[in-house]
Amino acid sequence: MRTTLVPVVLLTCFAPAALGEDPAVSREEQGNAQRSHSGLQDTNPLPALTPRDKTGQQFVLYADCCSGVKGSVYGANLRKVNSVVGRLRPAPDFIAFPGDAVSGFTTDYDALRGQWEYWYGTEMKWLQETRIPLYQATSNHNTYAPGSEEVFRQVHRHLPQNGPADQKGLAYYVRRGNLLYVSTHQPDRRWPQAPPSYRPDMVFDANWLDRVLTEHKDAKFKFVAGHYPVFPVNGYEESPLWCFKPQERAPFWNVLVRHKVNAYLASHIIAFDVQIHEGVPQIVSGGAGTAYGPGGAMPGLTEYLHAVQLAIDDQALRYQVLDVTGTVREQLSWPFSLPLSSKWHPMTARDTTSHLQSDGQAREVVAWRFRGILGKVAHDAVAQTLLCGWRPEQEATDVWVGFDGNPARLTVRLLSGSKLGIQTWEGASFESEARFDFQLALHPGMGPGGILYRRDDSAPWSSLNSASPKGTEDLAWPNTWSIGMRYGNSSDQPFLGEGLQIVQTHVAMQEVW
Repeated sequence: MRTTLVPVVLLTCFAPAALGEDPAVSREEQGNAQRSHSGLQDTNPLPALTPRDKTGQQFVLYADCCSGVKGSVYGANLRKVNSVVGRLRPAPDFIAFPGDAVSGFTTDYDALRGQWEYWYGTEMKWLQETRIPLYQATSNHNTYAPGSEEVFRQVHRHLPQNGPADQKGLAYYVRRGNLLYVSTHQPDRRWPQAPPSYRPDMVFDANWLDRVLTEHKDAKFKFVAGHYPVFPVNGYEESPLWCFKPQERAPFWNVLVRHKVNAYLASHIIAFDVQIHEGVPQIVSGGAGTAYGPGGAMPGLTEYLHAVQLAIDDQALRYQVLDVTGTVREQLSWPFSLPLSSKWHPMTARDTTSHLQSDGQAREVVAWRFRGILGKVAHDAVAQTLLCGWRPEQEATDVWVGFDGNPARLTVRLLSGSKLGIQTWEGASFESEARFDFQLALHPGMGPGGILYRRDDSAPWSSLNSASPKGTEDLAWPNTWSIGMRYGNSSDQPFLGEGLQIVQTHVAMQEVW
């Protein structure tokens, strides 16, 4: 029988930094430790984003490798991602790892302890030598039955024991100077071998989260982590398998919005994704090694192994997504700024194409304000066009914005350049024969989350709902446009209301570096 819970080096080297204290070694010494460890094959440094002022911090987000098993394919993938993280200079202040470190799903809890021992003692040994704290989270592979929760508690004694009464050692928070990091407890709720009483109807403790955020309202920066996305990613919407149940989302997310949390950090979906909801980003990173889904990811056509390096300061939250070669595949600075909509350029049927035909706008943030009165929506309502863009050589529209269905729902359709065909986004519903006034933005740096809606200049942005794994990043920008009809044809999906007005602006994406 295996009695050792974790290697002694884990408890002695990891505990001080993991509790949020300043590491006992300098950033230069951390870098030297990263360079010297034999487990990191490529030692060529990679530039890390750093705070632009003295208030900020920078860290790495990655998760979901389901390893802890010697010789596994997932473990080999994790080594590749670890190698990239280990090359970052300067080294991160900490690592957020929201779950699925080990394979789990066994009732042999000695074997589960062995997975944790191998994960920390071998696969992540390089990190111990740097003394960079890693904040692990519960998840479906980490915690799936009462016995696995007890193992998690034992292995992670070094983490703060400040969660809710029934979740001590599972949920916790860490204060790192002016930054608050909260890790919520999100176990598996579906494993058939778990006891029937094991959290099948678990409700996430938003009251505890609210209390922690209230007590630390002086924290300049706030991050909340949990294994599951609150909102569906890439069409994986079955809940609670892939995301929060619909009725669970608002109570949890409203807490984040009310406390102006900088971002919610999650994993579980083998993908990278960012969405905005009521101004708060949901950042999902599930690229640490697990190969699952069509093509080995969710989906393999667009997703890849990766780690996310983030920097936060008074100016913005910025990140870069690095693949296993160290190549930056995606990057973002959030939030972005637009001029007041009163200064945007009015669009008319005569000059719409001249204002929107520039190919350069495909790599800019483009925004419109739509105003008018919606006509009476019939029971068998047909789509109504607000704005349409196309290339004459193509049979399909590249960009279509309008209302569809009954009640009339804001709908955006884009022709992807990734052989995915037409992809659809859906937003708010509008009352028949009522005035509407809203703004829509296309952000090419945010993937499918970059189709954004807000009510007015002062309202927060929210991503429209979509099952697409791609956004406008590879959109072929149309060179012909029309207002209130498709293809410039007044009988093709015309707008049936009155007083349609559109104003438009475009700005360069904000620099990450």
